[in-house]
Amino acid sequence: MTMVDVTKPGKLSGWDSLAIYFAVPLWISGLVIAALWLPISLISLYYFPAFGGISLALLLVLVTVPLTDKPPLFVDKFLKYSFKITKDYFPITIDYVNRDAFKNGSGPYVIGYEPHSVLPQAISYFGDYGTFMDFIAPCLARSRLLVSSTGFWAPIMRHLWWWLGCRPVDRKSFRSILKEGRNVALCPGGVQECLHMGAGKEVMYLRKRHGFVKLAIEAGAPLVPTFAFGQTEVYRYVRPFIDVPLFFVPRHRAFSIARRIGYVPMLISGWLGTAMPHRIPIRVIVGEPISVPKQDSPPPELVQEYLDKFIDAMVALFEDNKVRYGYKHLRMEVY
Repeated sequence: MTMVDVTKPGKLSGWDSLAIYFAVPLWISGLVIAALWLPISLISLYYFPAFGGISLALLLVLVTVPLTDKPPLFVDKFLKYSFKITKDYFPITIDYVNRDAFKNGSGPYVIGYEPHSVLPQAISYFGDYGTFMDFIAPCLARSRLLVSSTGFWAPIMRHLWWWLGCRPVDRKSFRSILKEGRNVALCPGGVQECLHMGAGKEVMYLRKRHGFVKLAIEAGAPLVPTFAFGQTEVYRYVRPFIDVPLFFVPRHRAFSIARRIGYVPMLISGWLGTAMPHRIPIRVIVGEPISVPKQDSPPPELVQEYLDKFIDAMVALFEDNKVRYGYKHLRMEVY
């Protein structure tokens, strides 16, 4: 592997320097607005019935608009451009322990991307719009990104996610995508990792994540360990009920609520307290694929064996590259 530059990100120039301050916060703002829309509408029904009713009706319309395979032309251009300038903004780089291992690969692969952090931004580069980036190995491009189904209840954002190649994370989608011969990319630790995040460490919640390994074995799809350095630092965050005790809600109860709703409520801040993320380089390292046997209904012992191999590979990726990427004192915790 060649050494990468871990210095500060370069200066954006011209139109890009202005456009980035619109394109990047749009994604975060969209998620925040979507999360607040329903509760604000319900509260408004009591204080401002007319406004609340209109707001709920509009929400219902937006979340029932059919999802189409291809976006309108102007949206397609926006997505391509936002991917380009986002890559340059942080910047985002993707390196490989052994890129030749993917040279003749036909797939499908199961890309296990860690950590989740506040938002696993760089995983999107393995989707449809990452095809335009030369740092994506061709056989890993155009993967389907499996994300929390909660996001598909978010008006407008649900369409953007769909056009990016995102699909709800469930067994049916997982099996269907692999059967089509397409890669699956997901963060197996999921939002559960957001409950355990903390300063000076990275977190992977993997020890109970047998499902993705079982489905990979059923399809005979190699597991691809992938780790992103720097991603955890692009946003500061406060988790109500966890970082700040509120209303005497026990910590374990807050954990339970987060698991049930599919996300961890967080107050996040980026540059100058806005939704604009800090310019922290995101360095993604892709490990060598872990071949798995193809077997219907694999026994628990076999699934556990390959889950352990995946965890060991992820830990090795972290430990072998943290100094290289400028994170000498960072530690890893695996749950």
